[in-house]
Amino acid sequence: MGIVIGVFSAKGGVGKSLVATNLGAVFAAGHHFPTALIDLNAGLGASDLLLDLEPERCWSDLLPVTAELAPQHLNLATTQHDSGLHLLACPEFPDAQANLTRESLAALCTAFRQEYALTLLDVPTGMGVINVAAFHLVDMRLILLTPDAPALRATQRYANSLSKNEKPVGLVLNQYGRGAPVSPKEIESHLGGRLYATLPVDQSAVWANVSYGQPCALKQRRGLGRALRGLSKTVLKVAKRSEYWDHNGQLSD
Repeated sequence: MGIVIGVFSAKGGVGKSLVATNLGAVFAAGHHFPTALIDLNAGLGASDLLLDLEPERCWSDLLPVTAELAPQHLNLATTQHDSGLHLLACPEFPDAQANLTRESLAALCTAFRQEYALTLLDVPTGMGVINVAAFHLVDMRLILLTPDAPALRATQRYANSLSKNEKPVGLVLNQYGRGAPVSPKEIESHLGGRLYATLPVDQSAVWANVSYGQPCALKQRRGLGRALRGLSKTVLKVAKRSEYWDHNGQLSD
């Protein structure tokens, strides 16, 4: 049985989709795990652009058959990246979000757990119905934020509004650089959580990823690429200690 990892953020613009796509590519190409990414951001998702893919299908195509999802449904609906990552893209129009219920999302998570060692959910920003449902359905939660007061306050309120349980939660601090108003240790203390990674400001790597659809974690040896590979190792170490995952694998550089 595979594990489902949710990538969340309380505030937009913190790099959630970039981190989700890069993690997916590294899990698939670097660690050699069967990996899928589901972009839940109807109408607004950018995972296909960040991977330079042109999907013909999306998750709304699976909603009519969620009661009987089979491997062939997933194969037909996903698009494979050169890294081996399988993307289930978001619908083109935002109003499709209304058709995604907690029950259908749960069915998707169950089907992907059975077919993939790792499934990432790129969850919409904020506290909508699907956000809350995803928070409870996933086996591990990554919460992204940036080192500024608006993101820190939004993340604190976000975390406090969600019920707690024993599933792993990791903070990912993105766009951290010299002169940031808060330090990683202060963020851990303020939010009462563990930082899985501190990702540096690396605008050239981000622009190259956005412009050419090439995950920087696979292309860049240092900087942001290296930090994202480090995050992937931390996530896998936590996953291997989790009761939810029964896969073995090699942690590679």
